[in-house]
Amino acid sequence: MSLALVMPFACAQQALTLHDAIAEAQRSPQARQGQDLVDAAHGLVTQAGLRPNPRLYLQSEDLRPWASDFDFPNATEDYAYLAQIFELGGKRGSRLGLARANVRQVEAERTLAMRAIAGRVAAAYWAAVASEGIAALLEDDLQAVNGIVLYNQRRVDAGAMRGVDLLRVQIERDRLLLALEIARRDSTSARIELFKQIGRAVGPPSSVNAIKLTDYLGASTPIQTEAIETILATRADVIAARAAVTAAQADLKFQHSMAVPDVDIFGGYKRNAANNTLYTNLQIPLPFRNRNQGEIERSQAGLRLNQDRLLQLELSVRADVQSAEDAYTRQQRVVREILPDMRARARQNLAIMDDAYRSGGVDLLRYLDAQRTEFDVEVSALRTLADFQQASLRLQLVYGAQP
Repeated sequence: MSLALVMPFACAQQALTLHDAIAEAQRSPQARQGQDLVDAAHGLVTQAGLRPNPRLYLQSEDLRPWASDFDFPNATEDYAYLAQIFELGGKRGSRLGLARANVRQVEAERTLAMRAIAGRVAAAYWAAVASEGIAALLEDDLQAVNGIVLYNQRRVDAGAMRGVDLLRVQIERDRLLLALEIARRDSTSARIELFKQIGRAVGPPSSVNAIKLTDYLGASTPIQTEAIETILATRADVIAARAAVTAAQADLKFQHSMAVPDVDIFGGYKRNAANNTLYTNLQIPLPFRNRNQGEIERSQAGLRLNQDRLLQLELSVRADVQSAEDAYTRQQRVVREILPDMRARARQNLAIMDDAYRSGGVDLLRYLDAQRTEFDVEVSALRTLADFQQASLRLQLVYGAQP
């Protein structure tokens, strides 16, 4: 058996590469939510830059409509004036700074979400390829056992061997049939999970299995080692954490500005009986009790919280990079140095046992054991290659790269 079986084989199937799967996922409703949040944050920037509206006041006093001698123009005091709040303490600039910092944070979080989507799609893609490969290996193994069943049936019919050996190989075929059905079920489930991560509608099993996963599980793309300083400067989650610190600093500045009272100025016209006069008014809140102390305290704590989160994230990134690089190096050595020899020896052992069994040199049980060993080695090879792809994926993600 060959690992070429892990590559899809139905020419009528629709091809799907890992790159195409990630690109489709990054156009899905889940991915668009990040852009929606960015658009909402830009709306808050627009709102933050708006100045307070003026207010129009129309007022009449000393109304006595029930009096017979009531004369509205000469017996009332009438006001018509405008009022305008003037924001002091740099509120508008602080408010704009906070809104713009929130935009940068949301944009960084959107990039982080897109990287996470790509990582989940890649993991689901390689899991689906591995499941499909196991099913293909079982189909190949079942075909070989069917040949042995036919061979033994002819020998039993000719009286050259006992029926119990035929029964034993038939049991082995039944075992493979059961394992194949389970593998096909797992393969379909893995594809459904892939579709879920992509954001594609899931149809009946026939349509799910009509997709051809074209990327080869044994493919290896060299990954350039990155310096930890470069990783910390470019990883989306670190950028998002730094943006959160900047937003917290902007929030603290804004809350300090809110402690400065605003000035409310009124000006307009007043008619007092028959006299026309001007009207002015000035209102200033006196910050004796409320100086926004609670919000300032909250924003200070929020700043410390985001700074601590950033420090913890940087420590975690350093540990993740060390672990991912070590796992990738070890898995790469297994794939390049150990796996080829193991597979070659298993195939050679099966070929020797097959010739020996057909010539009567070994019994059926030893032949079946060699065949099962070769199959187990091939399955182990598939899983090892899948683990290598997952290790490669993890290293790309800790580097902050697009899979």
